[in-house]
Amino acid sequence: MTDIKLNVNLKYEFLEKYGDLIMPFDERELTFIVDGLGVGIYLADSKGVTLWVNKVFEDISLIKKEEVVGKTLGELVDTKYFSNSATLSVMQTNKPITVSFDTKTGKKLLSQGKPLFDQNGRLKYIVNTIYDLSSILTPQNEESYQYSLFNDYNIVAQSEKMLRVSSIAIKASNIDLPVLICGETGVGKELIAKLIHYAGIRKNKTFISLNCAAIPESLIESELFGYEPGSFTGSDKKGKKGIFELTDKGTVLLDEIGEMPLSSQAKLLRFLEQKEFIKLGGTRLTKVDVRVIAATNKDLKKLILEGRFRKDLYYRLSAITIYVPPLRERLDDIDILVNFFLNNLNEIYKTKKSILPDVIELIKTLSLDGNVRELKNIIERLYFYSINDIITLDDFYQNIGQNRINEIIISENSLKDELEAYEKSILEKYYKQYHSTRKLARFLKISQTSAFKKLKKYNII
Repeated sequence: MTDIKLNVNLKYEFLEKYGDLIMPFDERELTFIVDGLGVGIYLADSKGVTLWVNKVFEDISLIKKEEVVGKTLGELVDTKYFSNSATLSVMQTNKPITVSFDTKTGKKLLSQGKPLFDQNGRLKYIVNTIYDLSSILTPQNEESYQYSLFNDYNIVAQSEKMLRVSSIAIKASNIDLPVLICGETGVGKELIAKLIHYAGIRKNKTFISLNCAAIPESLIESELFGYEPGSFTGSDKKGKKGIFELTDKGTVLLDEIGEMPLSSQAKLLRFLEQKEFIKLGGTRLTKVDVRVIAATNKDLKKLILEGRFRKDLYYRLSAITIYVPPLRERLDDIDILVNFFLNNLNEIYKTKKSILPDVIELIKTLSLDGNVRELKNIIERLYFYSINDIITLDDFYQNIGQNRINEIIISENSLKDELEAYEKSILEKYYKQYHSTRKLARFLKISQTSAFKKLKKYNII
């Protein structure tokens, strides 16, 4: 495993500043310089041709440079060398991106791609820093435990905001303090928690997530701390280990921490301060070493003012606070997420469906209050209901738009005006390109009669 503690931004700054300087060096000198960064490096040109990889990449991927140098990333993805490619995404967007991918050798890797430009602003190189995730995605845990044990995750982002969040999470992974992850429902708080755990010093130990809102108030303490035999009516005669005991040396994610009852908050605070607890019905102290990550979609400071959350617990949990922004604040991520979800479906069901860019632009106008989780649902529905291999605007209007029409973000204009203005702009754009109602209809997957009527409606012809 490479030294993931090395600051991601510093590596990027080094490569962006000195990238052109290191190109003239011979391979021996280049290896000496770049291997000093302590991470895998994968260098491609603006056309996606692999130029060079370092020894660290060979070690963590189990792929020799001779197998990839001179080949395009498109070719390597098609031949299943890699399941995904940050380079290909950077080539399309000219923006940084973080993706996880599998190799043909069975390794799970994390790639952070960075575009490098020439003096004229043209894309020249894509530099990928590569981390080994294979060995850290098999946590040891009790097979009978009923809660979700995370052993896989995907981080798909290209916006500066999410790249910064990922960098902070990686930095936090090796600083053993409590972390509070804040953000709306569906933004990916659990993924960030998993990144912190699996990239850190506890990576080979158990990771358990508990949704505090899903556990009845009367049972929350027994779930966290466990109980001795015969502690209460209906309890297991053998007693039960709680989450903290099951996760000794590992990490616990307390999701929806704002829903935890005040009585349990007090006991949690004592545990965070002393790393020990007494099981329900017991008298003996149990000491464990557990890292606690908390997540919430609530305003905890507001809950403190309302007397529903302890101020001292808030300060204890928020030694490191990470805010995961909603999708509406990082629209750049929608493009890559849409294609990521669609590619996954294509791979699972052996299809080759694609989606028109204008459909993605229309998706961006939705409020997407459910964020990434909701976006995934939309793409799954479009995939299922679309008849052809290309997902079109008609597919959107028929299967998404009519059900979500009141959620589209609009200005002072009426919803009808807003949709008509958008439809007109699409028709104008592509009629100017094709100069034919037949070709326009074929492209938009509508009848030629419909295309003609719409063009007449908006006085385009």
